[in-house]
Amino acid sequence: MRKTWVKRDNIYYKPFYKQKLKMTLLGVLLMAIVFFGYQIFYIRKEEAAKVAAEPIDDAGNNKVRDEGGGGAATGGNVSSSSITGLGGAFEDSRFVYVEKIGNYEKKILRGIRLRDIDAYSDRTAVAFRCLNGNREISWSRINDDYCDCPEDGSDEPGTNACEKGRFYCRFQKRHQTGRGGYASVPSSWVNDGICDCCDGSDEWLRSDLNCRNTCKEKFSH
Repeated sequence: MRKTWVKRDNIYYKPFYKQKLKMTLLGVLLMAIVFFGYQIFYIRKEEAAKVAAEPIDDAGNNKVRDEGGGGAATGGNVSSSSITGLGGAFEDSRFVYVEKIGNYEKKILRGIRLRDIDAYSDRTAVAFRCLNGNREISWSRINDDYCDCPEDGSDEPGTNACEKGRFYCRFQKRHQTGRGGYASVPSSWVNDGICDCCDGSDEWLRSDLNCRNTCKEKFSH
């Protein structure tokens, strides 16, 4: 009697999770879905931030001029330390500028990183949470010239109250590949009489300064 060899795989049922090739292909497919999903989410967020960073021609909202400063508030030379007792982060127009995102106008706090725009929402029913930590404070304590988030200074984006705080310029340029950091200066440089941001937005309280906008020269590409 002649013997016939039959592959073992044809005799016994092999569970799907033991089929290495199929499991490998499935893993690659899942990783591809997650990767492209993240890329789409990141691109949309970057586009929203890019639109927000582009100045609109709106008088009275600290517009960025081609040959001028970041637009200071009226009323002369005022220091950040003289602004106290704010009724809310979005109630004082000196701390807020308006940008058009799509078909809507959105209030944006001066000095914030556009990537963190969702964290700075004027939802009065929700407390503000420090970006670096779990501490929560009321919105009335944002930009009140007192540092409630000493770890990162995120509650004082527009003042120089926090030692570790960063003021992000209104013009926030990144490399077209998405690499590089957002344009920012230490909070202690805000309203110090020196134009540090290329658009002069760090001197937004100094009406006596005439910061020349050099963004096009520094970021020509």
